[in-house]
Amino acid sequence: MAGKCAIMQGRKGKMIEFYGEISMPCKVMADKLKKKYYAFWILILTLIVLAMAIANGVAEGTTLRGPFIAYAIFTVLLAALSVYLFIAPTGKSLARAQWLFRVQIEEGMIRFIQYTGDKEVEKKRELKKVRRVVKTKHAYLLYLPDAANVVICQRNLLKKGTFDELEALFRGKIREIKEK
Repeated sequence: MAGKCAIMQGRKGKMIEFYGEISMPCKVMADKLKKKYYAFWILILTLIVLAMAIANGVAEGTTLRGPFIAYAIFTVLLAALSVYLFIAPTGKSLARAQWLFRVQIEEGMIRFIQYTGDKEVEKKRELKKVRRVVKTKHAYLLYLPDAANVVICQRNLLKKGTFDELEALFRGKIREIKEK
């Protein structure tokens, strides 16, 4: 069963719905986007630690002791982790993982449900909290303020409504990207 995400328009009775298991291309895309997001923030942290190392090195003069060495080593480790995340391959466990989703938007609210085995995890957010929407060949990705909240709406799993209705909800927030 392929992935499905549900979205109801703010007007009563108007619903856009996707529902089912997310396909492997969408899983890979989401995994890469997540890794790039974390790599970016680790890179920012690396720059902060590097600035601390330089400031400590300048304060201590030319001697390479104490905190300077610790900061320098930490900087190198963070930089290596960031680079790895940018180029890391997709994990083998991703193919075995089942991503079964439902998302509904009704009267200005997004309701996201993830089905995991015998339980359901549900989250609700206001529609206006969606910061941006990324449109790809396979899906619409709805970005919410919390980085962990990217809602995947796989295009071939649209059950109710139309793509035009979905895009009308997010007019001005949609950015189209080409997948490699």
